[in-house]
Amino acid sequence: MSNKIVLKADNLHKHYQVSLGLGKGKAFVKALNGISFELEAGKTLAVVGESGCGKSTLARQLTLIEEPTSGELFINDEATTSYSRSALKNLRTEIQMVFQNPYGSLNPRHTIGFQLTEPLDIHTTLSKEEKRTKVHAMMKHVGLRPEHTGRYPHMFSGGQRQRIALARAMMLNPKIVVADEPTSALDVSIQAQVLNLFMDLQDEYHTAYVFISHNLSVVRHVADDVMVMYLGKAVEHGAKDAIYNDPKHPYTIALLSAAPSVTGHKKELTLQGELPSPLNPPSGCALHKRCPYAKPICSEIEPELREWEGRLVSCLRLEEIYG
Repeated sequence: MSNKIVLKADNLHKHYQVSLGLGKGKAFVKALNGISFELEAGKTLAVVGESGCGKSTLARQLTLIEEPTSGELFINDEATTSYSRSALKNLRTEIQMVFQNPYGSLNPRHTIGFQLTEPLDIHTTLSKEEKRTKVHAMMKHVGLRPEHTGRYPHMFSGGQRQRIALARAMMLNPKIVVADEPTSALDVSIQAQVLNLFMDLQDEYHTAYVFISHNLSVVRHVADDVMVMYLGKAVEHGAKDAIYNDPKHPYTIALLSAAPSVTGHKKELTLQGELPSPLNPPSGCALHKRCPYAKPICSEIEPELREWEGRLVSCLRLEEIYG
């Protein structure tokens, strides 16, 4: 029996209006340009891609920090647009976020105990003693000493702060946690400990993760499925082993080629040039100016995701490349 779908994105778009400068008018940045996926309870979807591809914008849509320009987000089979303002407040208990920087995500003016108790104060009717017990249990669960709840964030190391941030996200036992580069600010020696903590908590609470990262070795350690993004769109989406062992989209191949230590495939590909500006993306396939497989048709027609050998791939030339 398959797990319940707890999060579904249906053709999400997010466009930002920006000024081009004095007397030059305005333009739109298409940070997200049609993202769709489903996430099962207890599973991890990893989202990867270059800086500027829209990963963090996606995180803000999923956690209801921002509203999408168009498209729909479903949590527990309910469209978020159908919720009233008060209902959305309750819905936010179902989905929590762990931010990239553990130094900036905690309030330096409040103790750790206060910050872990705050979600319980807002969203529950537990007694003071019940809250204290729950906070101490969670501190112990993430590998920290319960008696340290009276300390302030500056009294902890970076790795400990990220453990505290994860503890805070888990205080309400959410069904979904969105983690935006949660280990990139940590020493390499600490990253594995924090990743193992993520996985242990997932096993115990059956939490679904959207794990955003540029670190391909981290993704391989935690993911069930991988979605590769380029300029606001998904270009390949499938099971982790399929993506890592036999990538199909040229961009995925190039991404994995840049990190040979974590790849199991033998394909090598180098893209030319830099990531185009989202203010002025190329016509047709957004990758065509950098892709060695590109033909004239690639600059004319925008490819859509389609089934190809057990995953979704957005490329016009799959039949010619792979036969």
